[in-house]
Amino acid sequence: MSESSKIVREFRHVLLWPLQLRRLPRRSPPHWDVLAAHPGPWKPVADNLLVDDDSCGIGYEEFVYFLPYVQRFLYGFGEADAFTPSSLRIFKRDDIAKIRVRLDPESPPVEFDVTRLRLVFFYDVDITLLALEIVAHDLPLDLAIETMDRFGRPYPPKWETPDQAAHCTHQVEFFDAKGELIAASDYGDRDKYLSLVRDIKQTPLSLHWEYLLKPMMPAYLGGGPIQYYQIENKRIPIMSYLSFDNPRALTLGDFARIGFAAKWGESQTLPYSRRFLSDFEARHCYDRYWDEDDPTSGMNTRYMFCGVAYAMVTKYRDDRTDLLSNFRHQFFQIGLIANFHKAALLNLSNRFSIAVERLRVGDYDSARIFKTNVREALELFLRFNHRYWFHEISNQVLAADMFQRWSHELGSDRLYSEVREEAQDINQYLDAERMRRTSDNAQRLTVVSACGMVGMVATGFLGMNLYDHASYTAWEKTGIFMLVFIPAILLTGITVLISRRLATFMEALSSERMTWGEKLTAFRQIWRRPPAVRPPQGKKRVAGGEASRRVNAAPRSSGQGAHD
Repeated sequence: MSESSKIVREFRHVLLWPLQLRRLPRRSPPHWDVLAAHPGPWKPVADNLLVDDDSCGIGYEEFVYFLPYVQRFLYGFGEADAFTPSSLRIFKRDDIAKIRVRLDPESPPVEFDVTRLRLVFFYDVDITLLALEIVAHDLPLDLAIETMDRFGRPYPPKWETPDQAAHCTHQVEFFDAKGELIAASDYGDRDKYLSLVRDIKQTPLSLHWEYLLKPMMPAYLGGGPIQYYQIENKRIPIMSYLSFDNPRALTLGDFARIGFAAKWGESQTLPYSRRFLSDFEARHCYDRYWDEDDPTSGMNTRYMFCGVAYAMVTKYRDDRTDLLSNFRHQFFQIGLIANFHKAALLNLSNRFSIAVERLRVGDYDSARIFKTNVREALELFLRFNHRYWFHEISNQVLAADMFQRWSHELGSDRLYSEVREEAQDINQYLDAERMRRTSDNAQRLTVVSACGMVGMVATGFLGMNLYDHASYTAWEKTGIFMLVFIPAILLTGITVLISRRLATFMEALSSERMTWGEKLTAFRQIWRRPPAVRPPQGKKRVAGGEASRRVNAAPRSSGQGAHD
């Protein structure tokens, strides 16, 4: 790998990895309580506000940065509202002290310190988010960019050689505080990944990611107190902080590679075509505090939003730590909210899609299960919409602009509109089905009532004292009653069975435009069973419209269905 004269004085790289959790049985405790009962290396955080500083010095600045409803979402409620459940449950672990990354077989390993490792659960949503932060100092730019590109890969997309996965690091190793190896990646085990995809149709994870999430287990392995699926494929969402002695020395190619976390190349070259990058600065760069034309302005900070990657480039100064603190706290929370929004919407869309795919029109049990699952998903969407979905998170201009751009790059607004349309389509289907059933029931009741008038006349005739039954014995009276009761029951049952055909005949009988011959034909149709109508071949019976077509990035395999 070529050397670069540009040195990243402080490099921080954060993975924000959302995962979909398999739903637990009804009346089971929530996922965080299950993990608290089997914590493994994870430790529950008692107070989200004081997780980094017991004195609340850092937490105070972070807290007041957001609007009140976002404060309640991130940090819970005070004693006055202690009865209201907090939206977040956080666990952390500190047994992994260092991570050693070997980018390719020929290069020496790069060592990073682990400064944050958390697992965040969200109330009422089957989503968890893993946050991993690593840091290195005085790192060549090429190594920093290659780490951004390769480190956050849950699995290899392909292989360049039998033991080297493409777009992945050659090896990742986890070490504890004593320097002992506790986990390592297996990107080079090509047979493992091929066999799992062939046998179970699910994307497996590298061993070091499996270790990081224990005692939770991937759904394809089974077991464990909690099972999870991938909801973001190919790349884990990232946020990176890079400080330089002179950030103005970076070229357009450097900024594009940092922003997109693209493969390293010489600074004079571009990672993509010039036409593709023609609007890079206008579309992906937020330059509120960046002025490349005036070195004396002090505007040396540029923010970049490119899909799942967010990057912050600034000037390194020993006497100023507020920018780094903002990145690690306020900006971290913004990234957590933005990625949670997308993951929750993907999860809801996946639930709608699976429910619609399993619907079999005409199958009573399938329709009943479909209605139950869809109503649960609609309730979850309603609660998400009112509890978690917000467009403004802070009255700080920088925070508001960052959240808007971040969400836009993740596609959350577009995804929200699509999920809302899916919910409306399914809700309209349920309403139409409900109206159809109500109409059918009303039609049957009308026909039965009309036909029941004959029985009412007959029973009324029996009660007119035209015949003297007073002298009959009890058994004779019971026999007379049964002679009337049993035919009435049979007549009512037959009437219900042919109620639709009777309704058609009654409509024909009441018509003034039909001839008596046509009315007679309609009468004959009462006693003929109509032929079954088969749906035309090649057409899907879809209830939810767009909901049946999209699952986005969520997994859709035989294993996935087990949790629904």
